[in-house]
Amino acid sequence: MTEIEIDLHGIDEKDMSKYAHLKKEREKIIKDASGNPISTHFPLNEMAMKLHPRVQYVKVAEVIHENQDTKSFILVPDTEKGTKALAFFKAGQYISLEVPIENGVYHRPYSLSSSPKDALENKYKITIKKFPHGRVSNYFFDFVQVGDSFSISAPTGTFTYERLRDAQHIIAIVGGSGITPIMSMAEAICDGTLENVFMTILYGAKTEEDILFKERLNEIVSKTSKIKVEYVLSEEKNENYLHGFIRKDLIDQYVEEENSFFLCGPVPMYSYLNEVLKEYNIAKKYIRHGLFKSELDDINYEEYLLTVFTNNKKFTIPCYGNMTLLDAMEKNGVIALSKCHVGECGFCRSKIISGKVKTFVGSNRLKDKSYNYIHPCASYPESDIVLKLPK
Repeated sequence: MTEIEIDLHGIDEKDMSKYAHLKKEREKIIKDASGNPISTHFPLNEMAMKLHPRVQYVKVAEVIHENQDTKSFILVPDTEKGTKALAFFKAGQYISLEVPIENGVYHRPYSLSSSPKDALENKYKITIKKFPHGRVSNYFFDFVQVGDSFSISAPTGTFTYERLRDAQHIIAIVGGSGITPIMSMAEAICDGTLENVFMTILYGAKTEEDILFKERLNEIVSKTSKIKVEYVLSEEKNENYLHGFIRKDLIDQYVEEENSFFLCGPVPMYSYLNEVLKEYNIAKKYIRHGLFKSELDDINYEEYLLTVFTNNKKFTIPCYGNMTLLDAMEKNGVIALSKCHVGECGFCRSKIISGKVKTFVGSNRLKDKSYNYIHPCASYPESDIVLKLPK
């Protein structure tokens, strides 16, 4: 037997004797303890569940026709399915809707266009523009009515104003339906949810008819000096509006000593503005981008096979070079986790077992690439694919 020396680091027998009584005290505490079950309900946990529910069930309470191709939908709790109150949110966040259409189940993110204060009255507002090939947007525009019910996620997203990070003055540059999260911020500034914040909105649209929330924006401007709006029309000349596109010379008129830039609109607008903002030599933390789905320049239209392993099940479905892997799964009824649909939130992060994909620029982290993880919502197939979804 080998003798092992133990170094007590200066603790002698006299010091150890101080703890001899602990065993008896513990036994007494256990003996005297109540036999009632230990509580599993804690106020902090209950508050967390209210703010971040796993799922919310809602009904459509009102449909608002905004213009020829855009509608807003007022959502309220579906109490019959167990949702008593809606989670609070930050201006600029979005919710992900689960939408069953024919044999598929689709998830789509939509920015909340109402003030966070409306959530305290159990109301969300989303605004959906109808796109030519948008399966979900067309479904909502053409078929969704008052009384229809859906399940949605908790509010999420980082396109929000943060007092510790952002400048006091926001320059919001938006195009088309990109106004929706900015509208939520404007409402929040107007009603005091966002305090000591000023915002200039440079809003680009094709025609006057395409300007969403124009009457409400003008009403807000008349109520508070904290918000300014400049409208720019690209395809219509009107003496009441600027004509052309949002250029640096217009931005220069509103730039102050410190500014936070919030951009939300079509991809070409991002490409131009990202270059323009470099000229101001500002830190990246002051530039925020809303959700957008970048398109690949060289998408092919080949048909491939996508094999999916999920929850001990295997599915083999067709997929095409012009649709993302998530689009293919949703179309064929394969349930896959998703939220943002642009490779940003990481919710759908999955392991690719074999095959080759092309992804949006910046939608895949370097470490993910080295371990063969991708975001199906932002990945197009270039061969047959075998994919393992997260549990």
